[in-house]
Order: sequence, then C-alpha cells, then structure tokens
Amino acid sequence: MALTKLRQQGGAVVLTIPSDIAARAGWHVGMELDVTATDESINIKPVNRVARGRKTLDQLLAGIDQDEIRQFNEAVSDDLQDKPQGKEAI
Repeated sequence: MALTKLRQQGGAVVLTIPSDIAARAGWHVGMELDVTATDESINIKPVNRVARGRKTLDQLLAGIDQDEIRQFNEAVSDDLQDKPQGKEAI
C-alpha cells in the first residue's frame, strides 16, 4: 500500500500516483484516464483500453501493418524458391 496526499493546483485537486504503481498498471505520463467516483471510493482506468484477451478479430487485424506483412512474405518467398524441393541435403 502506498500513501499519497491530495494537493491544490490552480482550481483542481491533484492526486499523485507513485511511479511504481503507475508502471505496474501500464500507465505513462500523458495517458488519458477515466475517473469515476462512488461514495468514498474512486475508480481510475485508461480511456479506450481493452482488457487483454477481449479484443475482437477485427481489432487485432486492424493493428497489422499490411506493407510490413507484404515485405516479409516477399523475403520468405525468395528464400523458399532457393531451397531444393524434397529431402534436404545433408
């Protein structure tokens, strides 16, 4: 457990999050966070973050660089054409 204090900065109340806790959460400076309050508790989570294993196939495929895949396929294709077919030479 880490202790921290609220402080005033202009018209806002600021909460400092210890670096090790931010790092464990995968947070970095400048990241946008969603803050919600219920009674005496707050919940903080990254905006637009999808939990691991919860992405759709479309979301996964959208992150693929098509040009990089094409270049990789061309490089592998060239290597396969140079190898003899059938049993490999010993």
